[in-house]
Amino acid sequence: MKNSNRYFLPALLMAAFILLAACSKDSAVKLAIEGSTSMQKMMQEMVDAYMASHAHVTAEYTASGSSAGIRAVIADSADIGAVSRVVMEEELHQGLQAIHIAWDAIAVIVHPSNTVENLTSEQVARIYRKEITNWSEFGGPDAAIVVITRDPASGTREAFEALFGIRDQVRADQEAAKTGETLIAVAQNPHAIAYVSLNYVRKGVKALRIDGREPTVENVQSGSYEIRRPLMIVTRGDPDAAEQDFIDFMFSPEGRAIISREAIPITRER
Repeated sequence: MKNSNRYFLPALLMAAFILLAACSKDSAVKLAIEGSTSMQKMMQEMVDAYMASHAHVTAEYTASGSSAGIRAVIADSADIGAVSRVVMEEELHQGLQAIHIAWDAIAVIVHPSNTVENLTSEQVARIYRKEITNWSEFGGPDAAIVVITRDPASGTREAFEALFGIRDQVRADQEAAKTGETLIAVAQNPHAIAYVSLNYVRKGVKALRIDGREPTVENVQSGSYEIRRPLMIVTRGDPDAAEQDFIDFMFSPEGRAIISREAIPITRER
């Protein structure tokens, strides 16, 4: 009997270990998230924060572009898509569910000494097409407008050109690789004009009113400031439990804090 117990106990422990490992393996969750390059920083921070508090989850973000993210979700090669534009009807008809998480507003900025306070959307477009080249045409100084844009890979540039209808028409004097470079260039040049996401407007630059509307959080949320784009999350059909948990995290205080560093989070619709 003693010999039998001697062999039985190790076998029981081994079986328990195997069962525990199997259960642990079954409970592990993998999330593939793909989409917008301009949402990459925000989504990567979101993924990192989520995994820090969900040890059983492995999540990965691939910045391939909004349309590529949508295609990946439709093809079932990604669980969640991140989209920095309106999700089109023909895309929704392919079984997608879209969830609005934030607004990304773009501010047109100049040097604080510039006396110009307001431009129309058409005037901004004409400046960036080099059809208007002097600030005096808007009641400003008699000085050539120094047009600054972002590099071609910038998601902010993509949105700016789409919102003002000037895609592939921009004629700029300078290109800035990053938002920080843009802010420095404008702060150091009294005759410059540029654009940044609203959350990055800092001391040393001045945000212009566009079509008479100030670029404020309140005006973006109400829709009166129209130089904005929605940031969306898409899933294939209703989110499963793992996808829903990640989405819930995005709307949690911690998730909203991450979003607010890059965009304007919205109140969740119930």
